[in-house]
Amino acid sequence: MSQSLQIVMYHYVRDLPRTRYPQIKGMLASDFRDQVNALAAGYEMATLESAIAFLRGEYHPSHDLCLLTFDDGLKEHWTECTPVLADLGIQGVFSLITGCIEEQVVAPVHMNHFLMASLPFDEYRFEFLTEISKDHHTAVAEEAAVDVSRATSTYIWDDTGIAKFKYFFNFLAPAKARDAATARMFARHIGPQDQFAKELYVSWEEARQMQDAGMALSGHSHRHQPLATLTGEPLAADLSACKTLLDQNVKSQSLWPFCYPYGKSDSYNEEVIGLLKDLRFDCAFTTKSGPALAGSDLFHIARVDCKNAKLAAAVEEVSA
Repeated sequence: MSQSLQIVMYHYVRDLPRTRYPQIKGMLASDFRDQVNALAAGYEMATLESAIAFLRGEYHPSHDLCLLTFDDGLKEHWTECTPVLADLGIQGVFSLITGCIEEQVVAPVHMNHFLMASLPFDEYRFEFLTEISKDHHTAVAEEAAVDVSRATSTYIWDDTGIAKFKYFFNFLAPAKARDAATARMFARHIGPQDQFAKELYVSWEEARQMQDAGMALSGHSHRHQPLATLTGEPLAADLSACKTLLDQNVKSQSLWPFCYPYGKSDSYNEEVIGLLKDLRFDCAFTTKSGPALAGSDLFHIARVDCKNAKLAAAVEEVSA
């Protein structure tokens, strides 16, 4: 029977009840430790190099492989996740939003998360639609008309109303109007972006220390926008800035992966892939769910969310 590679995707990993934002959706740090131990008991834990060699058909393991990936370059990936992995001799792949680190700004997607964690959803939704309507007058109608099936298939862990709102926010709202509205609300309800960004994201120095601890880094764009919504010079500028800042600020690696923001099939395209190859990225991770098999396209690599029910069942079986 041919082996497969399961690539697990993490975002927030923190001691949620003790944080200022316990409503953020993520994994408890204690659950992360338990899950990693369970996965290590049932899989051959891959490095980036062995995973890519497997996908290229150059490595034939005796057991299924598992690679751990972490999106967004969050501070807890350094404080909570890296020590656990380093103690076990397991490599994680950590994707950095270079603009957030370099410019000390909070990505709109994260401003959205923390505003949703700070305000009742109906209150937040009403205030946001009021704010964005100052610059984009059809926002209310457009948000109401969001395709339910597309929204719920993209945000499988949210109820329908929240999924529709997130889909409008991340994919359909004009970026300039959305970002201005969100920044005003963030300043009003949470505070200055620069200080929050220092607390939320790793620094360049911490990223280099993660490499010293055996971790691998990955690009995750410069602005964390759905890249398929960009084209031509704006797209090239974003991806080029991402790779340039990685080259300037962290240590060289034998392989450079990329992680598509949002990661569904409607968030990247062949133009994006072509530019990534030109910039000498070696592969790219999606958020399409499923195992990765030998021979898979290296720029369409599937992953499994850490909360996925099939993954949870596998962990329980290994732990039994």
